[in-house]
Amino acid sequence: MVIEKEKKSGITNIDIGGTFNNGGGGAGGHSSYALPINPAKFGLWLFISAIIMLFAAITSAYIVRHAAGNWLRFNLPSIFWFNTFVLILSSMMIQLSYLRLKKDRILEFKFLFLASALLGITFLVGQVIGWGQLRSYGVYVNTNPSSSFFYLLTWLHGLHLFGGVVSMIYVLMKALKGFYNSKNKLGVELCITYWHFLGVLWLYLFIFIKSTI
Repeated sequence: MVIEKEKKSGITNIDIGGTFNNGGGGAGGHSSYALPINPAKFGLWLFISAIIMLFAAITSAYIVRHAAGNWLRFNLPSIFWFNTFVLILSSMMIQLSYLRLKKDRILEFKFLFLASALLGITFLVGQVIGWGQLRSYGVYVNTNPSSSFFYLLTWLHGLHLFGGVVSMIYVLMKALKGFYNSKNKLGVELCITYWHFLGVLWLYLFIFIKSTI
């Protein structure tokens, strides 16, 4: 950090390793500073924080309602275990793709990124199948508070994950046009951060639900 004081104007210029210029502030003076984090990454983490608060609120209500009694216990179809494995594998693939990108092994990056996206789609299809199997068992949204919370939590996660798949497809399309390399990978990093978050969120939800249903 460099701090310079201009005696004539009494203005302090602060340069924090970057250049964000603000033309105001006195007699011809200006201050320059930079955010300590990339604005896009900052925005993503704000969005992730909002999602965390949303799910924290719902799981808190879940715990309170569970303690009140009249809580139906039902077995989750085994496909939800398969879906969990698929999502873990997808996170592994997307991380490997990033490592290849950092080494400018672009073809391998594209292949692994595509594999991760396909696994994400497989997870969503598996979730739909699992919900269908539950309905065939007679477990509907309005069957019991336990089933209502289950569908709410898994649907919300599925909705956010669908958005993640859409972003992966967008990034993949740009990758196919040669947009990304080891020096230009911000879009990929944003996508990977969000995807890993969704994977961790699902593991939390899966373990939480399995321990209470």
